[in-house]
Amino acid sequence: MAQTPWNARFETILRQGLPGLGKGKTPDADVPMESYGLDSMALIGIVSALESAYGVSLAGQVVVPVHTLTAGQLWGIVSATLQPSWDAGLYPPSDTASRGRTPWAVA
Repeated sequence: MAQTPWNARFETILRQGLPGLGKGKTPDADVPMESYGLDSMALIGIVSALESAYGVSLAGQVVVPVHTLTAGQLWGIVSATLQPSWDAGLYPPSDTASRGRTPWAVA
């Protein structure tokens, strides 16, 4: 089996959302997932499952057209959201009104 850049949780979610992947197969990081049966509805399901599994929001992050999106690109998007941001910890967890905003953001 070829080495993949992602972890097992990500691959499990892909397997559940890609009907054409085939049992025991691993998606190629550089092949459009459309070749594994990905369509816009399947992508919505995969993104939703990824958001739940990783506790992140991918809203506005997946901007690659569904017919060219690869597993490697999707993993890059997910892993980027998992990286700590430069302003992490600026706001106390109880400060829900400003959480996630930079100090100079205007609402």
